[in-house]
Amino acid sequence: MSDSPIPLAYRDAVTDHPAVEQWCSTVLAGHTGRLLLLGPHWSGKSHAAYAALGRLIAAGYASENITVHQAHDLGRTYELDMAENATPVTVVDDLTLTVDLAREPGGPRPADTVEVQAMMALEAGALAEAVDQLTALPRRSWILTATCVEHLVETVGQETADRILAVAEQADLPPRPRPPVATW
Repeated sequence: MSDSPIPLAYRDAVTDHPAVEQWCSTVLAGHTGRLLLLGPHWSGKSHAAYAALGRLIAAGYASENITVHQAHDLGRTYELDMAENATPVTVVDDLTLTVDLAREPGGPRPADTVEVQAMMALEAGALAEAVDQLTALPRRSWILTATCVEHLVETVGQETADRILAVAEQADLPPRPRPPVATW
């Protein structure tokens, strides 16, 4: 399974969340499934998304028809025709990560240099455009993971967020306990 879109850490992921089950059934039946997984960090959004992909592949869905993007990479690698050439199933994981990190408590942070701010603005714009194009395409199934609707709006803009919310099944995942921090 070296060509699997599922990272090794998630190869055994399973979930019984009803929205994920419904999304899988929809896609396996040949229809378009759209799922927005919402929840705080460590709620299992990525785990649920990869569990869904694992279920598709186990049912015979071709892994070459699945693409997974980490949002922090998508902003850097985005190309204008990327959405049009998207596979039938796409996952964008940690969509709101940049906004989440900026809103984390912890006090003021030192300002980035102008060059870094410009690069970050370009990447944020590219990510928003990529998600806008992907979610507007017909006959594409997708899963997006985000912490909350407010951060989704800030990440992709109100119009794109409204479209996502209008067409996607929405699943709110509750917080889970964080794993213990290893001490040395």
